[in-house]
Amino acid sequence: MRIFTLVLIVIISLAIVPNKGLAQDKPNIVFIFIDDLGWKDVGYMESGFYETPNIDALAKKGMIFTNAYANAANCAPSRACILTGQYSPRHGVFTVSKPDRGDSTDRRIIPVPNLRQISYDKVTIAEALKPAGYTTAAIGKWHVGRDAREQGFDVFVSKYDIGYGEGHFNKKGKYLTDRYTDDAIKFIKKNKKKPFFLYLAHNAVHTPIEAKEDMIIKYETKDNASCRSHAEYAAMIESVDESVGRVNKTIEDLGLADNTIIIFFSDNGGHGEFTCQDPLRGGKGMYYEGGIRVPMFAYWPNKIKPNTTCNDPILSTDFYPSFIELAGADRPANYTLDGQNILPLFNGAESIERPPLFWHFPAYLQSYKGLKDHSRDTTFRTRPVSVIRNGDWKLLMYHEEWVLDGGREKMATNNAVELYNLKTDLAEKHNVANAEKAKTDELLDQLLAWMKEMNAPMPSEANPYYEAP
Repeated sequence: MRIFTLVLIVIISLAIVPNKGLAQDKPNIVFIFIDDLGWKDVGYMESGFYETPNIDALAKKGMIFTNAYANAANCAPSRACILTGQYSPRHGVFTVSKPDRGDSTDRRIIPVPNLRQISYDKVTIAEALKPAGYTTAAIGKWHVGRDAREQGFDVFVSKYDIGYGEGHFNKKGKYLTDRYTDDAIKFIKKNKKKPFFLYLAHNAVHTPIEAKEDMIIKYETKDNASCRSHAEYAAMIESVDESVGRVNKTIEDLGLADNTIIIFFSDNGGHGEFTCQDPLRGGKGMYYEGGIRVPMFAYWPNKIKPNTTCNDPILSTDFYPSFIELAGADRPANYTLDGQNILPLFNGAESIERPPLFWHFPAYLQSYKGLKDHSRDTTFRTRPVSVIRNGDWKLLMYHEEWVLDGGREKMATNNAVELYNLKTDLAEKHNVANAEKAKTDELLDQLLAWMKEMNAPMPSEANPYYEAP
């Protein structure tokens, strides 16, 4: 009887915690990561022009996240945060390439130096999952170093290694989105009998805006009077949608659907020259909502309740600890993760009662043709800034005025701080920093405390080449 009882306890334990059991019991994780896809650039967000039937179907059969945020408003830092699970001050990747973008005579302060790759002492999500028995693949855009295999991935497919240059077509006319999808399907089929993590990072819909001709023609004849009406951009989005459909069909055909979670996400807001995120303000490169709020859904048959919506704010650093929990893996020893486990949201919890969300961008991004009227000024998409969202409130602290014009002491007159209530002012049109002084002080204290905790580098030296207008 005693032996029987012990066996029964073991069986019950394995049933309760399947991820700690056999390798094949662990869920597959498919993370589909799109480049520059805006919050309103998919059909289920009622774009009115873009056609994404496969994405829409999975989103509606899963959970749509309306307050999903990228950790940065442009590419490299956003990716570095997902892969390391850390805020940008910890890994030092703040922007793409140079931090001193734009004309030197327009920059009031000297920006912080920028790293262009994840340092090797960081433990990537792939490195954390491998001890739990996962085979991992990074297919597509990397942009945070030389080779994903140097950062723990078993398989790496880069456009430059498969005959593509800077564009989306190779010399034989093969479209890059299709090629990445082919490679993703091969990886899934090869690893169908063991747990896998697929990081499918499309270069689409990043510039250059190039699409398949038959799709472009369809959108050229489609009526639409809104700011979302660029035919070639819409055709690129449709190719991404086809990719999502093909990947999901492969998973279903192999009988893996019930044991595979698919997450769809974007690295930052949409490019303002080709699309807009109305009613959100701004786009790629801006720290207003249109630059950092992105489309997201999670789909997992019989695990995530279909036709559900989550309005709780989530940040892309949340994926790392959530995937660790899903995989039954151990958290890396002596390694800080800044995100929150969002699995309770997948299970139907209304909120995880998280701490505030933060962003830190001590650099410059010059303006481009689109959405200049959405920027703080028409010269830069963003100047150096740090941001906090806590509940419905969002505060932006601009470093130039804070450092050079007196900070908190002269905040009411130097326009160093902007405060918005996203519940009543989603478009961020009404800066209430002076009218809501108590709330401004509260969020400023939280932001400054976070910056101190992170040892976040702050630009502090005036630029000698600056020419005041």
